[in-house]
Amino acid sequence: MSNFSGKSKNQSFSSEVRKEIWNVEQAVVASLVQLEPDPPIDTSIIGESPLFQLIRNDHRRDQFSFSSQPEYYGGVDVSFPTRGDQEANNQQQPSVAVYVIIDKRTMKTVYQDHEFFYLEMPYIPTYLAFREIQPLQRLVHRQVHDRPELTPHAILVDGNGIWHPRNAGIACFLGTRLNLPTIGIGKSLLYEGGWTRIKLAEEMDTFVNALEHCIRGYPPYLKEQLQRNRGLIMKRIDTNPPSIGCQDSINSHDTATPDMAVVQRGHSMISKGKTVANHCDADVLDRQRALQELAPYCNGIAMPVRNIEDNSDSSQNGSVEARRFQVLGAALIGHGGRVASSANRPPISGSTQPIFVSVGHQLSLSKAVQITASLCLARIPEPVRQADLRGRELMRQMQQQQN
Repeated sequence: MSNFSGKSKNQSFSSEVRKEIWNVEQAVVASLVQLEPDPPIDTSIIGESPLFQLIRNDHRRDQFSFSSQPEYYGGVDVSFPTRGDQEANNQQQPSVAVYVIIDKRTMKTVYQDHEFFYLEMPYIPTYLAFREIQPLQRLVHRQVHDRPELTPHAILVDGNGIWHPRNAGIACFLGTRLNLPTIGIGKSLLYEGGWTRIKLAEEMDTFVNALEHCIRGYPPYLKEQLQRNRGLIMKRIDTNPPSIGCQDSINSHDTATPDMAVVQRGHSMISKGKTVANHCDADVLDRQRALQELAPYCNGIAMPVRNIEDNSDSSQNGSVEARRFQVLGAALIGHGGRVASSANRPPISGSTQPIFVSVGHQLSLSKAVQITASLCLARIPEPVRQADLRGRELMRQMQQQQN
């Protein structure tokens, strides 16, 4: 039986007082988060598009054999007993934290470590860090101390970064405490920031639809440029907040390019007052079909998401921090597709279900999303996926020993 760290503790103060204390700590963490500026838009491949930018991979997978330098990325995850969430929330239940490092050139694991521990508190939404951060922090600190040559360029965390009501998800805690670049990987939309899941899905389908129209209208030489570079396609962030509806506005100051007329035609049916909901059953908004059409040109499609919630009276971080975290992160689809989701279903041209990427520490949003997309063989980026698989296996082994 593996050794366990941590002890079950009885809280001597009310949950409301505890949350107030945690809110203060989250505000401190948010103030320590370093957001790197996004680099200038690269116009060397297709010129300047009013709709999107192409972010090239540092190393495309078909070029890994030409790279002599390792490129390490870490992933952390926590696994719980497989007997159900209710029993897993019992403070006496053991869990396991896992940390893996992969070499991006080969997508192979080069380092792994784990730590069994007892949960000290049940899961409370938006306070995940206080339940899981300590064992994860110890794992990474041990690797940095014992094997510093393997220290990753960034650590991907199963949880959110600044995409959080107080802009202090578990990826922010890990990054600021260890002074390492971190990326939050949300598997579901836990904090809407003023959006609803339906509205966000509609906005994403609008962007994918317009993007397909745009690239379909490109001349052959521009399509070839996209195929040769096959990077991440990311929606441009306008200076003004986007509407919650379906219009993706084309600013008057955008440079005219070969795709301008195509983009305008693609949005004409929306800007005249119709909504995506009116067209959801139309083939042009079939997300899987559109992603299959776009797959040859990119390894993922990212849509930045602004916080449009009115936090003027309730913001924990103040107006300055609220403005600094105006863009929460990006919804990423069309990535992965190289690993079958089940034995009966072959790999598709990228995931139709989004993941939600946010900066944890010391990265720009475009860099965080580019790293994430380039590490995806399946829907979940490989460092986090391998940590999850390893954690599940360790929990199965532990339970077999107990039985």
